[in-house]
Amino acid sequence: MERPEDKYVKIPAVIHATRVGYQYLSIRKLEADTDFDPDTNIFHRQFREALARINRCGVDEARERHLVAQLRQSLDADDLGRTFFKLLQTGIEGYRLIDFDDIGNNSFNVVTELTYANGEDNFRPDITFLVNGMPLGFMEAKRQNNKDGIKAERDRMHSRFSNKAFRRFANITQIMVFSNNQEYDNSDRHHLQGSFYASSAYGNLAYNHFREENKEEMTAIVGPRNEETERFILRDNNLTSYYGSGEYESSILPGTPANRIVSSVFSPQRFIFLLHYGIAYVEKTNEEGVKELQKHVMRYPQFFATQAVHAKLDVGVKQGVIWHTQGSGKTALAFFLTRCLRDFYQARNRIAKFFFIVDRLDLADQAADEFRARGAVVNVVSDKAGFTRALQSSGDDTNVVSDSQTPVITVVNIQKFAEDSISVKFDYSLDIQRVYFIDEAHRDYKNGGAFLTKLVTSDRDAVRFALTGTPLIGTKDGNNTRQVFGDYIHTYFYNQSIADGYTLKLLREDIQTEFRVKMRQIVNGLQEVDKLVKLDDVLENDRYVEPLVEYIVNDYIQSQIRLGDDSIGAMIVARSAEQARRIYAKICEFDPDLAAELVLYNEGTKEHRREICESFKKEDSPINILVVFNMLLTGFDAHRLKKLYLCRTIKAHNLLQALTRVNRPYHDLAYGYVVDFADITEEYDKTNRAYLNELSGELQEDYNKYSGLFEDQEAVEQELARIKDILFGYTTDNVVEFQNEIGLIDDKAQLIELRNALARYKDLHNVAKMQGYEDLYNRFDVAKASELLRDVNLRIQTINNKEALSLRDMSTGAVNVLLNQIEFHFRRISTDEMVIADRFTDTLRQTYGSFSNNIDPKDPEYVNLMEQLKKKFRKLNIEEMTSEEMTATTAELDNLKRRVDDVNRRNAALAKKYGGDEKFVRTHKLALRTPPPLTTSNIQMFDMLIRVKTATDEMVLDNHNVLGNIEYFRKKVRGQVSGSCRDEGLTPTKDQLFGIADYIANEYVDEIGKAA
Repeated sequence: MERPEDKYVKIPAVIHATRVGYQYLSIRKLEADTDFDPDTNIFHRQFREALARINRCGVDEARERHLVAQLRQSLDADDLGRTFFKLLQTGIEGYRLIDFDDIGNNSFNVVTELTYANGEDNFRPDITFLVNGMPLGFMEAKRQNNKDGIKAERDRMHSRFSNKAFRRFANITQIMVFSNNQEYDNSDRHHLQGSFYASSAYGNLAYNHFREENKEEMTAIVGPRNEETERFILRDNNLTSYYGSGEYESSILPGTPANRIVSSVFSPQRFIFLLHYGIAYVEKTNEEGVKELQKHVMRYPQFFATQAVHAKLDVGVKQGVIWHTQGSGKTALAFFLTRCLRDFYQARNRIAKFFFIVDRLDLADQAADEFRARGAVVNVVSDKAGFTRALQSSGDDTNVVSDSQTPVITVVNIQKFAEDSISVKFDYSLDIQRVYFIDEAHRDYKNGGAFLTKLVTSDRDAVRFALTGTPLIGTKDGNNTRQVFGDYIHTYFYNQSIADGYTLKLLREDIQTEFRVKMRQIVNGLQEVDKLVKLDDVLENDRYVEPLVEYIVNDYIQSQIRLGDDSIGAMIVARSAEQARRIYAKICEFDPDLAAELVLYNEGTKEHRREICESFKKEDSPINILVVFNMLLTGFDAHRLKKLYLCRTIKAHNLLQALTRVNRPYHDLAYGYVVDFADITEEYDKTNRAYLNELSGELQEDYNKYSGLFEDQEAVEQELARIKDILFGYTTDNVVEFQNEIGLIDDKAQLIELRNALARYKDLHNVAKMQGYEDLYNRFDVAKASELLRDVNLRIQTINNKEALSLRDMSTGAVNVLLNQIEFHFRRISTDEMVIADRFTDTLRQTYGSFSNNIDPKDPEYVNLMEQLKKKFRKLNIEEMTSEEMTATTAELDNLKRRVDDVNRRNAALAKKYGGDEKFVRTHKLALRTPPPLTTSNIQMFDMLIRVKTATDEMVLDNHNVLGNIEYFRKKVRGQVSGSCRDEGLTPTKDQLFGIADYIANEYVDEIGKAA
């Protein structure tokens, strides 16, 4: 029986693809080497015809095969496909591979279950998207509410593309989509449900949501239904029984989540755009100092911002504001824009020159590093004369490069603008268009101010895009960011970024009451006894700073324990530079083992401050705490920074900038934490309300649909109540009793609910007491929660291992879970034994794959082999095997694998004769082995059954309702079998006739999920 995801997600998505511009290509009768290159899955005819069409020349088969061989060689590189990707952009040996200018000049095909194989290793994506015969994208489809959600597919793909056997396929794949056809759960941090897209990777995949903004455009590109096409696809995939059912009609609607992402990502116009402009190779240096290559695909807000910029330029608008929240990738957006804007102006016979303008030296260095990491040629202006030269250069010596993937960007500090930094008009026919990206545009730019004036006068014809996460609003004298730089081009607010997983919610942690009382007494004493008049003198006094530092240090250490992560970092924002110095000194005195660094503009050199910042960003950084006053409150991104101690009031946009220093995702943490000594509640609420009003006014929407940075207190209270209710059923104050209780639970769903409750409690532990859950807080400390959480995880792992050992669930990948555990234990053995262990695990994985590929689980030969495999595992203590046992077991597994492979080979050969219809493979074999057989001739049995298949498929396609009446349907199939037997000169008995016909009828009914 076909998988539910085939019927409800995969086939509807394929049909939808044909409605947005793809042609379905059947691979049933295609032969490897003859029709496609099995090493790359490039389809020869489609590739050859596209080359001839795009390049307007004849391309014979020999030339096409030669070019495929050259591409195959490029795909062998261990470079994440960067060599191949460059060929997609520039062509190979004078042949363009894709026509980026005329989308319709390319061919778009969609196929199902195309095998990606290298020797014994293989996998089959559900849907493969071919552009000019090249498999540049694929989609994995899962049913709704599938076990383990999308995460299981992500883990599986991580395992596949980490395997060097699949290196060529990882390199040729540009975009992957994973969908279980459900709407996003915005509270889910683990991407368990929804439709996600990613670029290929050798390691962990970076999943991206896609929330369509141009819904009318996507609706308009969906063409009308084509009955002939739908019937062909269903017949080709042996799902004729599904046609016309209510489930079918619902599943092919353009508005389903799976179909929507096919439109949004793979529709020809979108896919070609992303292939040309939306993929970047990013080279980063890891913590060991080794350069690592990553492949990034444009996030959907970056995509729609790019589209919005194009739309504005098309109508003559030359400036505007891109309001994207912190952490959304504004520097990456600028990089992507340079690519497409270069072509935009080149089409208008203009040369684009790009300038990225910052207002701080450290931001200039940071931006330059980010651009270089993406492959850009970066010119960092070091002085005013250099900027003048950059402005007045024609660009011939720097900006003319071989392909649109290598932009040239000048990074300049606004302070380098000078009165004489004015562009010049050239006497010759060279038309320059300067494009300014103004980073952090909420700072330093005021009407009539020197910086803005110099920016404008440097080139009055320049295009200016202001980038900001916190635009100035509500200012006097017309200095709102929108008034200075023009209307908003595109917006992307906090709630969207948090829902998409690019940033985290914040939790405000109030100060303990007894500490507040103590500090108030200290302040009063300093003012009344010591006669300190100025508040700064009071707050910088050691008698005030010392208990403040003690509180912060203790809270930070407890946070490491509570969150189960000793790598998190903290930042203390002091009231003044002098207080920062005192705090830093006291931390060094209070706990010499706690590493702190002081970052002030007049402390140390610029190089030393940069070294501190770079070190702090590393996961294994020796620095625990940064002490700052004004520095690092904007533009400083360190994912491990998770605790912010605010010792002073910060206002308006500066407050939001400071708060978002701790909102980057890190490990599995749910929040960034703000310890509020300054009581920012009123200022934050006022600022957030103002931004929501501004945003809702721009979008003409109710701002109640938007949220702020902080977790809603009412939602936290509801969550704590739910956690308390779940934990009530367990003895959580006694670890031994708890272990005994969960040891009796075999229901993984129940254990996963318990695990999630314990993990969530760790997130909310500090809030529990503040929300009135003292009993939960006092009875259930975080150390106990961590210990219980470990026990629950061990119990889930034990159940997974049992399932894998019994081979009870052949379709879930449970054996892979087991193999990961085996590999963990094998690390303890000698080097020689590791070779044996690797051979054993590879053989076990391949044997499992062979068994799971069987299409006839009731075949006595297969049942016998499966029983031998299970019997073998029942006798083994697999985690304690010796090298001798592994060697012997490997030989036995090899033998079992050869035998089941032979069964599968015969099944596949028979399936090919029936057009891949597994129903009739099972029927054919069953009819031959059921005594007495109708005939002992395979040919005669096939000739009889193929007529039955053809007639029954047409009957079901013409009238799907026939499957709703099983007795009537059986009667009709009996007639088909009887007539076909007569044509073959066979005379079946009643039992033979009814047995064969009813089995066929039941297979059709089972195919749509109905019981016979």
